[in-house]
Amino acid sequence: MKCPHCSRPVDHEAETCYSCGYSLTLAESVFGRNFVQMNRLHDAAHCLRKPERDALEDIFDQMEMRFPQLLFCVYLGALNDQVRLNELGFWLLNHAEVRGADFARPNENAVLVLIDVNTKQAGISLGYFSEILLPEDEGYRCLQAARPFLVNAAYGQAVATMFRKIGRALSRRARYLKRNPAELEEAIKRRPTVPSVSDSKADDERDNLMIVEGSVVPGRS
Repeated sequence: MKCPHCSRPVDHEAETCYSCGYSLTLAESVFGRNFVQMNRLHDAAHCLRKPERDALEDIFDQMEMRFPQLLFCVYLGALNDQVRLNELGFWLLNHAEVRGADFARPNENAVLVLIDVNTKQAGISLGYFSEILLPEDEGYRCLQAARPFLVNAAYGQAVATMFRKIGRALSRRARYLKRNPAELEEAIKRRPTVPSVSDSKADDERDNLMIVEGSVVPGRS
């Protein structure tokens, strides 16, 4: 996995980042220590209309039928300048319970999309099992495909586009791993991470895509 603060590689069993010292304790100091509940379609910004919500719920139903082991959810919020999407995703994966999710879909298996409507940025946070299934380049393509809709504040279309792309990417990855089971076993041992999509330069086209992180702490979901 990677540190949600500095994006440096971190062993999945480490309690703090070797580079910057960031930890779940620091995240809890910002977001709180209480466990919370969220919907799989959590529109805290109230930016989706009912037809959009209904269409997205249908997409989630289809995704759950295709990938019964995985948990799919999205958080849309109007965040202040002090909140970073990747850190919020890290905290949610360790503190949020998705209403209606069964025990076969723990947070370790989550694919969580986050959108900040103030900055029109999006990110993907992954449980450490989901990291194996969504490589870096695929995660970036999913975010890139939704960028035109984010820029125009068409958030329902942005979420729908991302999850359709994620579904296709997971299908391709599943077929590949089925043909190469040894690679799957090795990947589970390595606990790989989807690297970040940095927003460090204003003229970089990745500015509005934020971070793709693998950021769940085992045993805390």
